[in-house]
This record gives sequence, C-alpha cells and structure tokens, in this order.
Amino acid sequence: MAGRILIYDGIAANRIVLRCKLSAACYTVIQADSYADLRRRAMDDPVDLVICDLDAAPHRALALCRALCGQLPALRVPVVLLASDPAPALRIAAFGAGAWALLRKPLHDDLLLATLRQVLRQAHGVRETVQQRASVAELGFAEPARSYVAPRRSAALVAHDQVRADAAAQQLRGRLSAVDLHALTPDRALSLGDRARAPDTYVILSEPARWQQDLRLVSDLHSRTGSRDARILMVQHGAPGADPVADGDMAMRAAMALDLGADDVLFGDVHLSELAIRMEQQAARKQFVDTLRRTLRNGIEMAARDPLTGLYNRRYAVPRLDRMLDSAQERGAPLALMALDLDRFKAVNDTHGHGAGDAVLVEVARRLAAALRPRDLIARSGGEEFWIALPDTGPAEAATTAQALCRLIRSSPVPLPARGGLLRVTVSIGVAVAGPAAVAPTLDGLLARADRALYAAKADGRDKVTFASHAA
Repeated sequence: MAGRILIYDGIAANRIVLRCKLSAACYTVIQADSYADLRRRAMDDPVDLVICDLDAAPHRALALCRALCGQLPALRVPVVLLASDPAPALRIAAFGAGAWALLRKPLHDDLLLATLRQVLRQAHGVRETVQQRASVAELGFAEPARSYVAPRRSAALVAHDQVRADAAAQQLRGRLSAVDLHALTPDRALSLGDRARAPDTYVILSEPARWQQDLRLVSDLHSRTGSRDARILMVQHGAPGADPVADGDMAMRAAMALDLGADDVLFGDVHLSELAIRMEQQAARKQFVDTLRRTLRNGIEMAARDPLTGLYNRRYAVPRLDRMLDSAQERGAPLALMALDLDRFKAVNDTHGHGAGDAVLVEVARRLAAALRPRDLIARSGGEEFWIALPDTGPAEAATTAQALCRLIRSSPVPLPARGGLLRVTVSIGVAVAGPAAVAPTLDGLLARADRALYAAKADGRDKVTFASHAA
C-alpha cells in the first residue's frame, strides 16, 4: 500500500467519496466520524497523513492541526486541510497552524493525489532523516549537542520579466526581514543553482503561456548541484478570478508541477502574507533536514575516524586500501604502502605519562597528514602505528617521501602538555611497493611485507627507512 491516511469530513457523503478516491489510489484509508475521533486516532494509530475538513468547525480543525503538526522535531503526522471557500485570512491561519497543504472543495482528483504524493515525500524525508540520526546516536557516533548558527536564509523570486520579479521581491521584503531576497530571471536562477551557496527557496511566478518552460525550470533546478535540495514554490496565474478546481487545465498544471518536484503550488493573486508564511514553512523544513543530514554525515565520519588523532581508523582503512590496490592493479600503476611506528613510544608513556604520549601521537599525526598529498591515505592502524598509502608511487619516489617524513618528525621536538618541556621523537618506516605483476598481490600480503620491513628498520637501529623484498 502507498500509505495510511486518516480522513475526516463533516459530511458523511464526502467522507465516502474521498475514501473511494484514495482507496482506488492504493492508500489504506481510516475514517474518523468527528474531530475528537480524528484526534484520538491520529494520536494512537500510526498513520502517514491526516486529511481534515475545515468547514464544520474551523477553530477545532486549526487546533487539531497545531497539535498534530507541531514543530518539526516533534512532528506526529502532516495534515492536509480541506475547505469549500478558503478566504485569505483562513488560508493564512491554516498555514500558520502548520498545515502542509490546503485544498479547495470540490476536490480535483489529479491535484488531490499529486498534493498527497508531495506531502508524503516531504514528510517521509523528514522522518527517515530523524530515524537515521537516531540510529547513529544509538551506535555512539553522534556528536555531542552544541549550538549551531544556521546561515542566513535566502530566497529567489523568479519571473521571465525582470520587472515583475523585482516588484515581487520588493513587496515581500517587509514580510521576510530575516531572508535575503533575489529577483531573478530563469537563466540567472539556473546559474545560481550551480553554486554551492544557492538560494534555499525559489518562488517561480508562472505564466500560462510559459508553463512548460516553468515546469522544465523546476526539473533543471533540482538537477543543479547547489539548488538540488532547494525548496521550490510555484505561483500559478490563470485568467482573472480563475478557480483552480473549475479550471481543469490550471489544476493539471499544478499537479504536474508537484510531481516534477515543486514543493508547493499557489494559485492566482495570492495574499503576500500567505506567500511569505508558506515560503518560511518550506525553508524551515529544508533547514531542519539539512541540519539532520549534516549531523548524520558527521556521525558517519566519526565512525571512520580515530578519536585522538582525527586520522582514519583501521576499520575504515582496510577496505579503502583494498580498493586502492585493486585500482592500481587495474591501471597497471604502482602503489606504495608504508608501515610507520614511533620509536620507543612505551618509554614516553612510562616516563612522562599517557597525557604526554597522546600529545606526541596527535602532533606526529598532524605533521604526517600535512606533508602528504590529498589523494594519499593516512590512518592510525593501532597504538603508535600508522599506515600510509601512496597511489601511483614507485620505489624511488616512495623512498624520497619516507626519508622526508623521518626528517620531518626528527627535526623538531614535540612540546609536552602542562609545560612538560620538549621531547625528541623519531619514527621507523617499512615500505612495500605493489607494482604490475603476473599474480596480483593481496592486501594482507602487502601489509605483511611492509610490517617485516618495519621490523627490519627497528632492528637496524630505528629512525630508518627499510624496503620490503619483492613478493615471491
């Protein structure tokens, strides 16, 4: 089934008709017989969406909407409201109460179903991101809670006529004081969409004669790197006083826009306060999801990082090294692998304490990482040991790099914490190079060769670089 939808209309016949339409679209439909019944069912039963009639008792419907939608972190279920004659004041009150959509009765079938699909996509996106964030937290990889100052929001008013875009932006500035507004033509909107910091929200002021171009603009904006996750609202203008339900073409255009990726569609000469609140609503959802995604990415990154040095850990490094080795073999290119170990590190801990040992590890990791190329891999494999992988690097270049790393660590003593003075540190490095061979080397074999070379460097007096013999 496509989802569970809880519905209520004050007229029983309307509930039956709505249930039939939704059941035909493969939704599971649950009917409530009053506002109180709707609230109880919505609170007790897991449903994906609520459709509620505004006509019978607007104040009760709005109160129910506030209770169910609430703030995004506590979202229970999105609510779509229905009204026979939604005046501007009622529409503003509905969206102010958190409604995700408001549809005029009698319902246009295609517009109804397209609206439900869009609302469910948005709500599922919010819920999935919240669940993923919770899973990361349960695994212990979430960052501790900290304050985050979100960047200032920005929005673009897009029209084929620059004068019209400028006028709309000017009218909205008094109602969106905390938002940077841009007035753009479609070409300019697409060029901004290629930038990393594109507007958060686009409002397309559509024209009947150019609606196909405007639909393409929706798809194009979602295909650009910067505007891929932006929220898009389309204001559909028809004939003066046109009713989107009576005007079948207008409703069909709106349905197509929603299915192509528009997040909201408004009709005709919409009240500026309503447009502003719907822009704010979409921007708030985007910002909420962006924050959750960022936290999720950081949590996943933490799972791959050593918490002390910030380098990749062994769990991440092993499969990454495997892929690097496979790539080198496919291209017939060499791959140099270093096993690096701090000399006499146990004595550092025994003499100066584990705090000093941690400081040494952090500083050595910092120096090593800063000296390598962006495409190189460095990981803390355990204790005082590190792995360094250098793609497209043969023996001569690997020897030069390894000697340079030894000098880098040797040349400057490490400052110890709590004014503990300076400590001279050295490293030993074992190097194994995988080159084109009749029999492809395995990662385990390459690591074993690098380890044997490291032990040889230790046995030869430390602070040395030793190369592994060729694989048999």
